[in-house]
Amino acid sequence: MNNKGSTMVLLVIAMSVIIALGVSILNIAMMQYNIRNYSMEAKQAFYKAEDGLNEAFSDVYILIDEAASRAIDEAKEYLNLYPLDEGGAESIFCAEFKNYITVNFKNRAENNSNPKVKIAEQNLIFSGNSLRAHLISIYRTDKIEKHVEADIVVLVPSYSDVKNNIFDAADCIMYDNWINVN
Repeated sequence: MNNKGSTMVLLVIAMSVIIALGVSILNIAMMQYNIRNYSMEAKQAFYKAEDGLNEAFSDVYILIDEAASRAIDEAKEYLNLYPLDEGGAESIFCAEFKNYITVNFKNRAENNSNPKVKIAEQNLIFSGNSLRAHLISIYRTDKIEKHVEADIVVLVPSYSDVKNNIFDAADCIMYDNWINVN
């Protein structure tokens, strides 16, 4: 009779060990699943934050086209009044292009949805013939927040290129200092 009782105790201990191992393996599998899931969500959030900067870049690209068109129209109006003053027309073109960009840049580049894109500088000013704006794109979910930053550089196009219809806005915009914050 003693043998039957000790066999039962050993069986209970063996079953307890097997159950403990099963629970441990299940716990490890769940942790790995959660880590993989979080990693996938973090990558998606990062790419969505990048999308915010890409959308801002695209909007500024369109803005450059509009600014060049408006500036060349102003230069043509000036040349109608002063047909021999090509240098004055070029100066008006540059001034109008810079003004149109600085006035409209913030409205085009910033976005308050998710991802949120904001400009770090309060005042956008051309330095010579280039404007540098530091943009920050933030994408948030209930678990994750990702930040991506970059500078967008806008260059004043050549007056003669715009005048002769060989202007391409792609030559007047670029990224610089791309930073993956987190």
